[in-house]
Amino acid sequence: MRGTAAHEQVRAELQGLTGMAPLKAFLTQLEAKVEYVARGGDPRLLEGCLNIVLTGNPGAGKTTAARLLARWLRAHGLLQQDVFVERNALELKGTHIGWTCPQVKEMVAASMGGCLFLDEAYTLSGSRDGDRGDSFADEALRTLLTELENNRTSLCCVLAGYPEAMERLLRADPGLLRRFPHILLLDDYAPGELAAIAASTAHARYGLRLADGVREALAEHIDREHRADIPKRNASLAVGVVEAAMNRLASRLAGGAAVGGAAPYPAHSDAADPRTLLAEDFGILHSRASEEGERAAVLRRIRLLPAELAPARELLLGLCARFSSASPHSGGAEDGSSLLDRAGRLAIVGADVADGAAVARLLHELLRAHGRLTGRLVERSATAILAGDAASWLEDLREAAGGGMLLLHDSDSLLASAQAARHLAAALALLPPKSGVVLLGTSVLELMSLFRTTPALRAACPVTLALPDLTPQQLAERFARCARAELGAELAPGVAEALASHFAATRGAEPEGALSPAVLIEGLMQPAAGRYTLRGGQEMQLSDLFPATA
Repeated sequence: MRGTAAHEQVRAELQGLTGMAPLKAFLTQLEAKVEYVARGGDPRLLEGCLNIVLTGNPGAGKTTAARLLARWLRAHGLLQQDVFVERNALELKGTHIGWTCPQVKEMVAASMGGCLFLDEAYTLSGSRDGDRGDSFADEALRTLLTELENNRTSLCCVLAGYPEAMERLLRADPGLLRRFPHILLLDDYAPGELAAIAASTAHARYGLRLADGVREALAEHIDREHRADIPKRNASLAVGVVEAAMNRLASRLAGGAAVGGAAPYPAHSDAADPRTLLAEDFGILHSRASEEGERAAVLRRIRLLPAELAPARELLLGLCARFSSASPHSGGAEDGSSLLDRAGRLAIVGADVADGAAVARLLHELLRAHGRLTGRLVERSATAILAGDAASWLEDLREAAGGGMLLLHDSDSLLASAQAARHLAAALALLPPKSGVVLLGTSVLELMSLFRTTPALRAACPVTLALPDLTPQQLAERFARCARAELGAELAPGVAEALASHFAATRGAEPEGALSPAVLIEGLMQPAAGRYTLRGGQEMQLSDLFPATA
């Protein structure tokens, strides 16, 4: 029944609703019209069609929005009856010829004066878009549109479904857009909104509260660990983490210790309170100190990069400094975070593919440690694209879109197929900023040619990191490090100089770029390691490397 109490109740419910900005904006605009008419404006302003389409991913709140919409319209006098009929659109279809039309009319009649909510409305697409077998769906949709046209101002009909499927339904029948003038897309919830939903769910269902600081920690945890799940689950993700937290809470209190032996995050005096959820109950077993430790560990690894990778070290250290002065989850351009969010988009080119891949992996660790990426590193070769294995690399792109990084080896080989390069560029352009893409190549000239022929690839990876070729002396030093790491062997005096001369002569005899540093070193290391092991010496001698000198 319409009245002040109902009006204030639905207003409070709307204000307390997490997310759903499009619905709130729509009702705010509609409320302005109601207020205008109440002050003497033309009442015909409120006599328009109220039918609406709600779209959104799973768990985005379509049913909640429809129910609140109906209560709001009733409280403001735009619906005459307190009636809300909720059905799956499949229920409109009859199972035998001649049953569908009466069934639809009966459902509309039951909703008269109130609201008819049809979920999964895309199931009414019938024979459109290639589905040729469902004449019942066609009849149900035609009958529904006729009934709505005959009762334009007598009820509100809400169609709901997933965005792409609903778009196909709306394209299939132009009459739908005329009968449903309002279309609202409910966005996916942000991590902070999901944390708020989790807090309210814990309180409403179980009478629990979140300890101080846990809501903020949970938002970071969801952003870091569950971002790829948000479009698939939304609010149900928040409910799921609360239910899992309940199980951990029970285990923690029963065992008298933190789950997994981890210290609470952060430390709380109410750890024994059965009505308080701690961060560890949500599976957040690391502390802020350990987060800082993870970042410090990555920073140490960056500083330990050898001198020959100085350009990579400088780039990564620069990113560390920028990340330290920027909010890890901000997105505004003013503080430069939009640029930082694209820090994982670059091309790495150098003769040693192992070096390039190592730098890319370190970049991925850096971005994860600072919350810029949440997913794993996916490594693939561009040869899959050249071979036409589109399904495989598109799956990799979806993985990267979920907050991970795609490392594409042999990227300069795409120069052989302009079509494959264009397909890749088009797919990369669809990725959100907070995802990583590294194109790895061996030839600067070929990579630059690729960027010239496919400018969209340059736009997708705007930064190029060129790793310099190793000098013969640097190759000798790297060989020495490998011998020390793999065999525990030091080079005897004079061996490093002989290695440098050998590498210089070998490179001079081969076409430029024919032998990578890894190939050069491995070609010597394998036979030398065998001779060194058989000899049982302390140091690797020149004869281990070049038997002819013995």
